[in-house]
Amino acid sequence: MQAWRTTMGAAVLAVAMLAVSGCRREADEGTVLHLYAPCGLEMPFMDLEALFERSHPGVDVRLLLDNAHILAERVLEGGERPDLVVSPGGHEFHRLTEAGLLTAADTRPFSRMDLCLFVPRANQAGVKAMADLTRAEVKVVAMADPDKTSIGHHTLQALQKAGLWEAVKDKVVITGDASQTYKHVASEKADASFAYRSCPLKTAPDKLEYSKVRIIESVPAELYGPAYATIAVVADTPRRALAEAFVELVLSPVGRETMAAYDLPSLDDEAMKR
Repeated sequence: MQAWRTTMGAAVLAVAMLAVSGCRREADEGTVLHLYAPCGLEMPFMDLEALFERSHPGVDVRLLLDNAHILAERVLEGGERPDLVVSPGGHEFHRLTEAGLLTAADTRPFSRMDLCLFVPRANQAGVKAMADLTRAEVKVVAMADPDKTSIGHHTLQALQKAGLWEAVKDKVVITGDASQTYKHVASEKADASFAYRSCPLKTAPDKLEYSKVRIIESVPAELYGPAYATIAVVADTPRRALAEAFVELVLSPVGRETMAAYDLPSLDDEAMKR
């Protein structure tokens, strides 16, 4: 586990450890809990990993970070069996649910993802709003794969519902994932793209140079989703009790504080039950 933490993340972690000190759960020495999470959410889940291990002596949380659609493919097609999986927007879970590897009852949303339009810092195409993507000055719009990724799926939804897709589709370059769309914009290979405001723009700063882009606007919520960051217990895990305890941590006030430290807004109690 990496030792570094942001100042805010470390503060939340310290408070959280005090909050759970009265509900420590013992586990067999050497118990391993496997958690697959998108690399864009690495910082909050690293904090939660440390907190869970502190409150569950003997448990080693193995956090595997990669693009969410790649993690889903590793489970679905590669036969890998983590105990828990996380999606930044829910879309990556559809095929896993259809295959019986996840159930609706075990799938819990924990944060709303705010879709936003962003551009290179210089913004030479002069983009000021989504409607400007139809202008001649905008030559390339980068978009994550809408079939495989949540961010791409919700980007396509937003453009279609806004009535912009037909005018923009010939400018669209499909990249693999959100990090790739970011790199296209940061290097000025694309004039604009869409990302979740917090993931990966703020939750994976070691991978992205945020100063090279600027957020232009939040996409109206009625145009997509809802896009919920979601955690699920894998159906056939032999460590169900521990996996469910980790989900409880994510949904708890301590988990909400941890997410809030990285600008991941909490859902209300009713939304978290969906």
